Amino acid sequence: MKTGCRDGPVVYIASAFSGDVPGNTKKTIEYSRFAVQQGANPINPILNLLGVLDEADARRTAMEIDLSILGRADELWVFGIPTAGMKEEMAEAVKRGISIRYFKDKDGRQAPPGGG
Repeated sequence: MKTGCRDGPVVYIASAFSGDVPGNTKKTIEYSRFAVQQGANPINPILNLLGVLDEADARRTAMEIDLSILGRADELWVFGIPTAGMKEEMAEAVKRGISIRYFKDKDGRQAPPGGG
């Protein structure tokens, strides 16, 4: 098993949050664990801001923070079918020339290349 390391890429984890917040939080922890196992260093904005900002009241603030953090990543890893917020992150990655990789979510769903 590989582990995240100083020389591994910094990857921004994009996954669904709204809806089933407890379930999606558990899934995004697993996605970060997967990134570490692949030798990457994950940045997970959901885990970074969980309990800090209320999504309903501070959605735009959270997204601005997320996009700032995304600019420090080497890659964007997209898990599952992109939500509106994930699509905004993907557009920002394209704008900044950050490569995007697509993965199945824990339910087996995956966006087609290009974000579909």
